[in-house]
Amino acid sequence: MQLLVLVLNRTEVMPEILSDFMNDGIKGSTVLDCDGSLNYLNNMEDAPPIFGSLRQFLNPGHSHAKLLLVVLSDDKVADAKKIIDRAVGGIDKPNTGIIFTVTLSSVEGLAH
Repeated sequence: MQLLVLVLNRTEVMPEILSDFMNDGIKGSTVLDCDGSLNYLNNMEDAPPIFGSLRQFLNPGHSHAKLLLVVLSDDKVADAKKIIDRAVGGIDKPNTGIIFTVTLSSVEGLAH
């Protein structure tokens, strides 16, 4: 079993990803709102002003992201990655997101 983690900058494609997951039999995803560290620091009341300027310089217009977590059998990982890659138009392109997996040694309570 694997935990697939997606940090998605192109949040507008999340509904497509979730729909395609369901059509492929991938269920039980969790989606959370998240922020990058520069955005978080920029929104702190006591953050030095340089962080807001730095964020705007490095990634103007980017504010929030979505974090997707899903536990998958090993044979479903490649399918999930293909769905995500297709939805974002290539995960290797700038400002799309990042995917990684973590091997799980134990999983309990999955709904099949």
